Amino acid sequence: MEKADLVLKSNAVFSGLTNEAFEGGIAILGNKIAAVENKDDINKWIDTNTKVYEFNDEMIMPGFIDAHMHFFTGAFVSSEYMLTDLFEAHSEEECVKMIGDFAKMHPEYKAITGIGWFPAFWDKHNALPHRSSIDKIISDRPVYLLSADCHTFWLNSKALEECNITKDTKVSFGEVGKDSNGELNGLLFEIEAGAPANQRAFIAPNGEMKKIQQNFYKEIAKFGITSATDMSAAPTPVGEFLEYQIASELEKEGKLTVRLHLFPSLGLDTNLKKVKSLREKYSSDKLRVSGLKHFVDGVTSTYTAYLLEPYSDRPETVGSTNYPKELYKECVLNANKEEFGVRLHAIGDGAVRMALDVFEESNKLNDNKNIKNTIEHIESIHPNDMDRFSELGVIASMQPIHLIMDVNEKISRIGEARCKFEWPFKTLLDNSATLAFGTDFPVANINPFPNIHSAVTRSTAEGKLVGVNAHEKITVAETLKAYTYGSACAINRENELGTLEAGKLADVIVLNKNILSESDVDILSTSIKLTIMDGKVVHEG
Repeated sequence: MEKADLVLKSNAVFSGLTNEAFEGGIAILGNKIAAVENKDDINKWIDTNTKVYEFNDEMIMPGFIDAHMHFFTGAFVSSEYMLTDLFEAHSEEECVKMIGDFAKMHPEYKAITGIGWFPAFWDKHNALPHRSSIDKIISDRPVYLLSADCHTFWLNSKALEECNITKDTKVSFGEVGKDSNGELNGLLFEIEAGAPANQRAFIAPNGEMKKIQQNFYKEIAKFGITSATDMSAAPTPVGEFLEYQIASELEKEGKLTVRLHLFPSLGLDTNLKKVKSLREKYSSDKLRVSGLKHFVDGVTSTYTAYLLEPYSDRPETVGSTNYPKELYKECVLNANKEEFGVRLHAIGDGAVRMALDVFEESNKLNDNKNIKNTIEHIESIHPNDMDRFSELGVIASMQPIHLIMDVNEKISRIGEARCKFEWPFKTLLDNSATLAFGTDFPVANINPFPNIHSAVTRSTAEGKLVGVNAHEKITVAETLKAYTYGSACAINRENELGTLEAGKLADVIVLNKNILSESDVDILSTSIKLTIMDGKVVHEG
């Protein structure tokens, strides 16, 4: 009998196959799990060449799979080239001071890029900023500032010029912002309007992108994330995909320490030549195109999420979809036919229903047995649509921390009655839906534990309940399964990842405690002791 390269033992092994942890261990041979055994049987895998890790109550579990994040943007945000203090600003003036201070510290940067401004966080709620306030302090360099929810850009005049945006620029969805005088105010709302800025904002000096990615690999390993996603924020597949190329180079050099699942844009027509070429090029165990992504609507904060009934605080509108339903139907059916799973951003209950309708139509016309279609966010949903996820085989990909970040804004936007169905984790599970969890990083912190805490408690870190539907809390075990097996389903790799089973890829982590037996508040103090990806230790804390 061949012996293991690594054996991990603990009083708490959570395989993900049940809701309980057991006393035992796992054996790893090469890049696969060789065995998951009780405490006595695991010893037969050990010889003098086996590296053995002995834990007490520290919990062994499958690696986290962040089902929804913007990996390459997040890597840039985590670098020295990004101003992130804007999350803490309480006014436009405070933002401008932070921008000026950052620019003075970095005179060598050809552009200033930041993230985190958000009028809902400001003392004057919903007072939109203007390009002129940045122009007063920086006029010779472009400034690109992404809002906290990543749906709006705030630019100075130099950046507008670099993006070739004028008063006459037209977009089919979103808006090129103008002030009361009809002049550009520097705001670009939603993905199509913001696409020119998105293409130019996250560019580091020559040779730095590889370093930025490597540093980010180390960072996410500290949080036990062994698989990640890069969800496109573009309306069409654009650019040279330099980030993909760099990740591929690092893989060839043996330096890619996270599995990267790429979801380029679905696009606005049925021409899939570019993305089919990408799928062919990137198809390894560590770096692969796993599907396609698009946006059905926007966000409730700016009334661009699509609702079935009018907004409570703006009854003249229900929001809108980015594009007509027929366009989504045509593109999704064609993508599924070409064996691409599709992930649709849908935040309003109207957008969720439309996405479900489109996927239902595709199921009728395509053999979608092996296709993983997914709806992203599902911040509000009509109760009549709850059971359609399991009926249609559509995965519900959600980010629990967004409930906390929302700070009860939905109550004013859509009213308490509809808020009973916001972020409905438990009801979806009760209706046999597959839940997949992620962070939407850099919209939210990449640390999984505030996300887990949000799902289990629906409360702030201080213990204050958020929203009006505390009954939608789920258990720690259910949350961990969503963050592992459910997310593995969303990337179509549940046969290889997501649970601790013999024959699966050895992506394994060890927490510093057994959170299945801890009180809710202690989830937030959890950390990672060990991260193993593809059978190799990539972090040891």
